[in-house]
Amino acid sequence: MAGKILNLLALASLAIMACSFGAEPVNALSDSHHARDGLRGHDALAKRKRSVNGKRCKVRSTPADSATVSSTYSSSADYTPAPTTTSTWLDSSSSSTWSSTSSSAPAASSSASSSSSSGSGKGCLAWPNGDQPYLGDYKTDKTSLIYTWGETAPSDVSSLGFTFAPQLWGSTNQQAFASTVVAGYAKYALFLNEPNESGQSNIDPATAAGLWKQYMEPLKALGYQVGSAATSSNPDGMTWTQDFFTACNGGCNPDFMAVHWYDITADGFMTYVEQWHTAFNLPIWVTEFAYQDFNGNDQGDLATIQSFMGEVTAWMDQQDYVQYYCWFGAMLDMQNVNPLNTLMNSDGSPSALGEQFLYSG
Repeated sequence: MAGKILNLLALASLAIMACSFGAEPVNALSDSHHARDGLRGHDALAKRKRSVNGKRCKVRSTPADSATVSSTYSSSADYTPAPTTTSTWLDSSSSSTWSSTSSSAPAASSSASSSSSSGSGKGCLAWPNGDQPYLGDYKTDKTSLIYTWGETAPSDVSSLGFTFAPQLWGSTNQQAFASTVVAGYAKYALFLNEPNESGQSNIDPATAAGLWKQYMEPLKALGYQVGSAATSSNPDGMTWTQDFFTACNGGCNPDFMAVHWYDITADGFMTYVEQWHTAFNLPIWVTEFAYQDFNGNDQGDLATIQSFMGEVTAWMDQQDYVQYYCWFGAMLDMQNVNPLNTLMNSDGSPSALGEQFLYSG
């Protein structure tokens, strides 16, 4: 009898131990957003964007930085921006370097609403796709300007209601620019693309001053408003711009400053834009910007990018000195930029982020 009791006690003990090692329920994943390090630099797309370290976004590889930028920027990246020749971007008979390779960027669902448009008209398309039947999908009350990194516009720009701004990108399209951009051709003209970057137009300030006096300054007498060169976020962008004006010796008079920006904080973006406006006391065109970190930090998910876009575009809509802003990008091949920044689905239609940019900002 005693033996049976002992056996029963042993079995009971084993049962208790087995229960104590049972599987525990898995805690639900917390719904938290990725933290954004606003002080990181924006590296470049190919060689355009550089990065920023502190609280100010440094000019990537197109816009100039502000006077205080050098202390807050860190040149740690490169980006692949506009093409080195305009033919690959503007020839509609062949696929462009950016549009020929479809990006796998998802059309991700978005909370952005397209039911109403702010109608600010400040939205701009940086368009490397040439003639495409879906260009009309990108014309709204929010978007009014388009440029192509070259002197030629898509054929249906005017009929769609866009204002086109030709660009003297660099040494590759000087003659084409001069013969095309004549009286009555356009209202605005853009200057060099990231001349401070070896992978972009790569032109020193003194040479650039000569190009401005030969090709850009005369356009003012023809009724054009002309914009500055857009340097990168590299800390030397502001220095390049200051040296350019010194070399001009009063002979270069842009009507607005073009800037580029790539980083991951709204505060950094706003500070950067303000720096350029303060430094030169001219209106600002943000001709390239995106939520992109080139220093190896978290790029953020689509919701984070949408939040950033909404915050900075709403702010720019309120700043009288910001005349236009062009998100990077309205294209399929985003080059070295996080493809979640694309405004396009694989078929060329607006993505969820594109709908936000086009209608609500």
